[in-house]
Amino acid sequence: MHDGSIPPVLAPPAALGDPASRAHDGQQAAALPAVAELFRDHYEFVWRLTGRLGVPAAVVDDAVQDVFVVLHQRRHEFAVRGSVRALLYGITRRVARRYRERAARHVELVDDPREPAGPGLDEELARRQAAAVLRDALAGIDEDKRMAFVLADIEGLPMPEVAECLEINLNTAYSRVRVARQLLQRAIARHHARAHRRTP
Repeated sequence: MHDGSIPPVLAPPAALGDPASRAHDGQQAAALPAVAELFRDHYEFVWRLTGRLGVPAAVVDDAVQDVFVVLHQRRHEFAVRGSVRALLYGITRRVARRYRERAARHVELVDDPREPAGPGLDEELARRQAAAVLRDALAGIDEDKRMAFVLADIEGLPMPEVAECLEINLNTAYSRVRVARQLLQRAIARHHARAHRRTP
């Protein structure tokens, strides 16, 4: 792991071909924090994103490691002109794409078949069912709207940061989240209607 002595960013963002690093071109680039610090502060954020960007569960840990390896190896190239999470999102998105392409022909997404046991069985089953409904509903939304919703409503990022991550203007970010919420509500309502019809 890097010793933490990372110098200020020198490379101009346009030379990187890195979408996240091109944001806020009018701002002065900040020094990138030590990779160890970024790992400590943002590991869970990157871990969740890899799964939500379609990386198979069996290789999520590998993908997360690759994100921070890229960050370590190219730390002199990345210019931080806004949110560090936006920079990490850009790297994670590209790493996730590679993993999806690699696994496209033989990935099976299988839920844990084991039934929960012990006290709270009904609550645990209800929680799993609700999570499955949300997952299926999200899967039916196009990626642009899905990731806007995930970043805003699940990760809890402020809307300006969501816009920066996705490289869109703020109004577009609000619009995508609003439409995603509407689509999710409709999908969940359809699920409940089907479940009600199946109930004897």
